[in-house]
Amino acid sequence: MIDSLIHAGGSTSDLHIAMELGSLESIKGAVEAGMGVSILSSATIQKELKLGTLVSVQLEEPIDRPFSFVHQKQKFRVRAMEELLNFARQYCKSHQDDLI
Repeated sequence: MIDSLIHAGGSTSDLHIAMELGSLESIKGAVEAGMGVSILSSATIQKELKLGTLVSVQLEEPIDRPFSFVHQKQKFRVRAMEELLNFARQYCKSHQDDLI
């Protein structure tokens, strides 16, 4: 996100961070209470959008961020993990144009 800000000609001094919260629910609650704004994944605010408690504004340049798959080595079924990873990779390849 900071790279996008700098790329757009901004500076980190343009950021006015008033608080940091530990969970998505607390962030959404703070925004719903009128305490500020946030940048969140659209997948995390679907319920609030349907209820009308939050509104979404599309960013002119989408934010790209890396994701990682993590699991507990001893308790995860390898076959299920491989199927999930294959699905995610195929989904990303087939929707690559949507991200640009």
